[in-house]
Amino acid sequence: MRVGTWQTASHPDGWTVTADDLAAVVAAHAAGVLPRARLKIGHSDPRFDGGPALGRVDNLRLADAGATLVGDFVDVPAAIAALLPHSYPSRSVEALVDYTAPDGTVWPLVLTAVALLGATAPGIETLADITDLYGVAAASARRLVLAAPPRGEATSQRARAVAVARARRTRSTRTLAV
Repeated sequence: MRVGTWQTASHPDGWTVTADDLAAVVAAHAAGVLPRARLKIGHSDPRFDGGPALGRVDNLRLADAGATLVGDFVDVPAAIAALLPHSYPSRSVEALVDYTAPDGTVWPLVLTAVALLGATAPGIETLADITDLYGVAAASARRLVLAAPPRGEATSQRARAVAVARARRTRSTRTLAV
């Protein structure tokens, strides 16, 4: 999301995004006002409201002296990550304006989802495509774009499980005592 006035499907007369709005999104994200924004294909459609989340948006931060909101796509399945640069090069936000949290705090803008767009152009047209942002390497199907450890699994347990699995895969012969 970028500072400016944008004609979008939900605001055909223009939606003005300010630096304060972007800062509010980052603050709401850091405070955990709502669950992390979901990554999904396209915008909400009541006919398909049960679609899967393809990941989450995390580590929201400001760039370009506070004029651009950026974040990381996490927990994205590898097959979907391989499709992003070519099949879904653009993205668009879904957010709540003047959201009142259960504690009574009013948040000016809270990010709820990032929609991946393929054939449809985003409302904020000056954002670079995913391929442009990350270069040719991100377009490679061989590169793992996003990875995160499973939740709740201790690091030492995971390291041991990985070591055991590696040993099983590389073992070529077994010695049996007679």
